[in-house]
Amino acid sequence: MRNRIFGIIGILWGGGIVVSSFFREMPVADGAYGEGQVVGQVTAIILAAVMFIAGVYYAFKGDK
Repeated sequence: MRNRIFGIIGILWGGGIVVSSFFREMPVADGAYGEGQVVGQVTAIILAAVMFIAGVYYAFKGDK
């Protein structure tokens, strides 16, 4: 039961981050600061997608 609860939390949290990233603009700062901001946002999106996928796995796998 605990795995399903954490799976649902992962689906909601990871999915929310991925969806909200579509409505956000990438930073327009020049130089290394702007590049660091872009890398940080892309990394957050990738980690959110992994969280979403793991959440789907554990929500449907459950405690079997």
